[in-house]
Parts: sequence; C-alpha cells; structure tokens
Amino acid sequence: MLMKTSKLNDVKLWPVAAMLLLVILLFNACKKDYYVDGGIADPHYNGSIYDYLKGNPYWFDTVTYIIERAGMKEMLQNDDVTFFSPTDDAVKVVMDELNEYRYFNVKDSVHLEDIDPKVWKYFLSMYVLKGKYLAKQFARVDPVNIYAYPGINYVMDNGYVLNIGLVYENYNNVEAVGPRTIRLTDITYDPQNFQNNPNIKIATSDIQPKNGVLHVLNNSHALGFRVGSFILTAEQYLK
Repeated sequence: MLMKTSKLNDVKLWPVAAMLLLVILLFNACKKDYYVDGGIADPHYNGSIYDYLKGNPYWFDTVTYIIERAGMKEMLQNDDVTFFSPTDDAVKVVMDELNEYRYFNVKDSVHLEDIDPKVWKYFLSMYVLKGKYLAKQFARVDPVNIYAYPGINYVMDNGYVLNIGLVYENYNNVEAVGPRTIRLTDITYDPQNFQNNPNIKIATSDIQPKNGVLHVLNNSHALGFRVGSFILTAEQYLK
C-alpha cells in the first residue's frame, strides 16, 4: 500500500518537474545572444536596375520580359534614371482584362508576346524619370489638402505627366508624424479634381543600383493606371 502511494506521488511530481526544467531552459536561452543588430539595411545594389529586377523573378519575371520586348533593357542597364517599377501582378491585371474584353467580343485570347513592343514601351515609359530621385527629394503631397501640399508634376520618359509626392502618414492619431510614402497620381484622368485621379503608393523605396534609383509600386497596381487605356491601346495594334 505504501509502495503504491509512493508511485502515485512520483507520477504527480512529473508535470511539476517538467515545468521547472522548461523554465530553466528558457532562462538560460534568454541569457544567450539570440539577437544580433545588423544595423541599417544597405540600400545599394552592385548592379544595374535591370539586373536587380532580373535577379528577383518572383516579383519581376514578367516585368523584365516586357522590358526586353520594349527595347528598354539597355536604358535600365546604363542610363541614370529613376524607375517606379510595377510588379508582375500589374501586368497580369491588364492582360486578364484585355482577354476578358476580347472574349466578350468573340476574339481569340492573346499572350504577352502578342502585344506590340510599342505598347509595352509606351506604358513602361510612364514609370521612368530621367535622373536619380530618392524619396526625400519629392515634395509633400496631401490629396485632402492639395492646395497646401500639391506635390510636383513630373514629365516622364514618354512625355506623360504624373504627380509625384510624399504622403506624410498619421501615427497614433497624430497628423503627419508617421512614415512618408511616395505616391504617384495620373492627373490626366481628371485635371479638375485631384482626388478623382487613379494613384498608387510605393511599397519599397530607395533601392540604389549603380545606374539610378528603383522604387517598387504597391502590388495592387494596374499597368498604366487605367485598364481601359491599356485595352484601347493594345487593341489598336492587334490584328
């Protein structure tokens, strides 16, 4: 009877012992250097803008393909430019919409290689700005108070005009003290009302390859800002 009681007590003590062991292990782990401060990430890239895009196929595989089709590879390898790069999804959006349009008009679907290189060059050039521009060089823009903070209208590589500015985000209900994000606005859609124009914010900014600056657009973007504009232009060149 005494033996049974002793074994029962041993069984009851096992969970307690296990918990004590876990606490000891955690305490020792906390004493180790499990975190090393790597400092500020280096924004510089030892290669061209094109090389950077080519080296990140998960996001830019399609983008690099249409860059090559557009004959813009050499420019993005050698010229000093700022490229606001869309991701592959931006191209997928417009291609899906184009094929849906063609389906309802009883036309065959098309692929990337079917789109005339002039079309790719026209739309990609909207995102190329001559010279090197880091985020801090853009003026503040506030869509709600555009007269006070209008950003600046820039003429892009193909002559298209975009408004580019830094949005001063709010933080903890305090106005304009949060992160600052680049915003591109296609002001040609409605010149009378700034807020009606399609826009996109930057997801990643200030990547600095050897020949310029790369800003990556938010993944929700559609190439050319307006799907209808892409469809109309592409259809003009399709046979």
